[in-house]
Amino acid sequence: MLNRNKVLIKGMVCQRCISIVKSALVKAGFEASDIQLGEVTLSGSLGEEELNLLEEKLKPFGFSLVQDKREKMVQRVKALLKEVYSGEFDFSGNFRFSELAAQRMGADYEKISAAFSETEKITLEKYLIDYRTEKVKELLVYTEDTLADIAFKLNFSSVAHLSRQFKQQTGLTPSYFKEMRKNKNLHEIIYKSSMIM
Repeated sequence: MLNRNKVLIKGMVCQRCISIVKSALVKAGFEASDIQLGEVTLSGSLGEEELNLLEEKLKPFGFSLVQDKREKMVQRVKALLKEVYSGEFDFSGNFRFSELAAQRMGADYEKISAAFSETEKITLEKYLIDYRTEKVKELLVYTEDTLADIAFKLNFSSVAHLSRQFKQQTGLTPSYFKEMRKNKNLHEIIYKSSMIM
């Protein structure tokens, strides 16, 4: 039976990163059974030499291994945030991120929050608000979702709550970003029609 090792990787932020890491692993002779954002499960045992080789192969692409316990915890929290606020998460009626984080990490939330603040120089609560705000912007500009849809997908208590927090964070209203989408679509239509002429 193969020994599986999870390795946390800092700097992975998109699907393209997964492809780059996968390619680098294959070229280095590592066999990965699973690759996700920020995390790779490798087959076989990893010693110090293998970890150093892996680090060396990932470095040119801007990735690094997370080896400090606090950094590992922070990377796991960020991965959990991405999962929860992806727009696809099934929120329970009394959902609290702090409870889910404590359960998934098997650690007290205060410890998780303190490690996050110390490592990232921002509180976990502020990071969570910023992350949700960026996700709202993304959904406003790149989807046809209504504010009610977005509020539901990102677990805001109401459209008013979403709008208030969004304005506080950005200084702009959600309708401003909806207008950006309309203008983006209009520019695309004008561009495409100019290509036909």
